[in-house]
Amino acid sequence: MSVPVTLLRCARPYPLSAWLAALFLLLHGGLRLTLAAATWQAAQLNAPSLLTVMGVGLLFDLATLALVLPALLAFEGALGRRRPAGPLRRLLVWGVAAVLLFALGFGVLAEWFFWDEFGARFNFIAVDYLVYTHEVVGNIRESFPVGALLGALAVLVAAAVWASRDWLARAATPDAPRAVRVALGFASLAVAAGVAAGFSIEQRRGANEYQRELSANGLYSFGHAFTHNAIDYFDFYATRAGTPLAPAAELPRIVEASAPRNVVIVTLESLSSSFTAHGGNRKGLTPNIDRLADSGLFLANLHAAGNRTVRGLEALSLAIPPLPGHSIIWREHNRDLETLGAVLADHGYVNRFVYGGYARFDNMDAYFSGNHYQPVDRSQFPARHRGFGNIWGLADEHLYDYALELMDRDAARGKPFLMHLMTTSNHTPFTFPDGRIDLPTGRSGAVKYADWALGRFIEAARRKPWFKDTLFVVVADHCASSKGRTSLPPENYLIPAVLYAPAHIAPHVDTRLASQIDLVPTVLDLLNLPERNRFIGRSVLRAYPDAGRAFIATYQKLGYLTPDRLVVLSAGRKIEDWRLDAHMEPVGTVKRPDADIGRAIAFYQEAARRDRDGQLRHVPGPAVLSMH
Repeated sequence: MSVPVTLLRCARPYPLSAWLAALFLLLHGGLRLTLAAATWQAAQLNAPSLLTVMGVGLLFDLATLALVLPALLAFEGALGRRRPAGPLRRLLVWGVAAVLLFALGFGVLAEWFFWDEFGARFNFIAVDYLVYTHEVVGNIRESFPVGALLGALAVLVAAAVWASRDWLARAATPDAPRAVRVALGFASLAVAAGVAAGFSIEQRRGANEYQRELSANGLYSFGHAFTHNAIDYFDFYATRAGTPLAPAAELPRIVEASAPRNVVIVTLESLSSSFTAHGGNRKGLTPNIDRLADSGLFLANLHAAGNRTVRGLEALSLAIPPLPGHSIIWREHNRDLETLGAVLADHGYVNRFVYGGYARFDNMDAYFSGNHYQPVDRSQFPARHRGFGNIWGLADEHLYDYALELMDRDAARGKPFLMHLMTTSNHTPFTFPDGRIDLPTGRSGAVKYADWALGRFIEAARRKPWFKDTLFVVVADHCASSKGRTSLPPENYLIPAVLYAPAHIAPHVDTRLASQIDLVPTVLDLLNLPERNRFIGRSVLRAYPDAGRAFIATYQKLGYLTPDRLVVLSAGRKIEDWRLDAHMEPVGTVKRPDADIGRAIAFYQEAARRDRDGQLRHVPGPAVLSMH
C-alpha cells in the first residue's frame, strides 16, 4: 500500500483536522521558505543550512500542531454519525473550516509583517501588543492596506473551502464510531502533553540568530513568550558567591563643566546612530542632531540598554542594567524607586514626563506617577497643541510646543525643573505634517521630520530666559532595528547621545564605550549632587578604571559589552563569550573564563539582588552604593 493511500485512510476519521493540519504545514513551510529568501544574505544561508532550517522548522511546526489540534479533534469527535448529513451540519463544518483557515492565514500574514519590522518570530513584543490592541490595530490600519489584504485573504479562504467541500463534508458524516474518535482525541492530548514537556524553544538550530529564528514556529514562539515573561535571575542565570562588586572609589573628573539649574531629557523614538552623519549616514537626515553633537558633549559610543522603549525609559530613570523578563516599568512593585525624578524631587525640582502618545501604553503612566514625576500625555494637551497626529501619537512639534509652555510656567514660579520628553513621530506609520521637510512619509522621512522638530524646539528654547541655565540631554530610546546575525549585535544598540548646555559644557567628543544607564549619574554629576553614587551607572565626566563597558539585552539575553568582548548570559545558566573585531563584529569565541565573565555576572547579579531585596527603593538623603 502506498504512503499517500495510508495517510488518506488515517485521515478519514478526522477529515477537518487532517485538512487543516495539511494546510498548516504547507503555509508555515512556505512562510519559512519565503522569509529565508528575503533574508538570504543577512542570514548567511546556503543549501545545507537551508535544509537544516527547513528540517528543524518542520519539527517545530509538527510540535505546534500537536499542541493546537486536540481542540479541533474534540470538536470532530463530538459530531455524531448522522447519515445523511443535513445542510445545517455541513454549513457548520464549512463555517468552522473557513474561520480556522482565515485565522491561520491571518497569522501567517502577521508573521510576515512582524518579521519585516523586528527580524524575529513572535516574541515578547507580540505579547505586549495584545495588551494594547487599540494602538496596535490603529497603527496597522494606518501602515498597511488592511482592507485589501483581508479581502484578498477572505477570497482565498472561500476558494479553498469550496474546492475542499466534498472532503470536508465527511466531517459532517464521520465513518468511525464516536467512541473511537473520542479515544483518538484523548490519545492526541497525551501526545500534546508529551510534546509540551519534551520540546523547547532552545532546540532551534542555525549558525546565527537569523537562522535560529527561521527554524522556529511563530505560534510556538508566541506561546513561549507568553508563559516566560517573568524570569527570576537567581533561578535561571549564572551567579557567583561573595560580594558582587566593591563600592567604587571617587574618580577624577576629566570633563569640566559648571552646574546648570534645569534638565530637559529628549528621548527620540527608535533613532539609531546609523541615521546620523556621525554614525556614517550621508543622506542628510539629521542635520540638527549632528550640529548638537558638534556643539555639546557628544557620547559617540553609547549603547542602548535594550530594544524597546520601556528599556530606554528604565535606563534613563533608574540607571540599572536590564533584568531578564519584563522591564521594571512593567513589574508589580514599580513605585517609590530610586529614580532621577525621586532624587531631584528631594532638591525641590518639578518633574514631568511628557509623552506625545497615551501614557497608559507600556505602563508609563503608572510608573512615572509612582516615582515622583507628573505624567502628561496627549489626552491632557490643550486643543491648541493637538494638531497633526496618528494612532501612535501627536507630531513631535506639538509635544515640544506644549513642553515649552510648561517649562515657561515652572520657570516663572522660580522652580527648577526636570522635563523628560518622549517623542513618537519616528514610529510606524511614519506620518507627519505636510510642508515640513523634503521627504515623503516613510522611515527616512520620519527620521528627518523628528530631527527637524528637535531643531525647531532647540531654537525656540534658545530664546527663553531659562535656556542658559538648562541642560539638554538628547538621546534615543533604542535603535530602529535589533535584528542581526547574533542574538545581541552591538552595532544595533549604538544610539546618538548629546549633553548640550553651551553656557556650562564646552564641545567635546567622548569615544569611550558607555551605557545608556550612565546618563542619570552624569546628569547628577553635572548638577553637583552626591546622589549619583547610588546608581549602578557611572558618570561619563569621570575617568574610568577600565576601557569602558555597556549593557545590552533582549528579554532573555543579557550582554556585557567591552571594546573587544561580548559576554552573553542566558537562561539555563548559559554563558557565551565572544571576541570582537575593531568594528565590534564577533570573530570567534573565548574559551577560557576570565574577569570579563566575572564582571558581567557581578553587574547583573547586583541589579537582580537590589530588585529582589527592595534596595531600589528611594531613601531621601545621600548614600554610596555605586558599583563600577
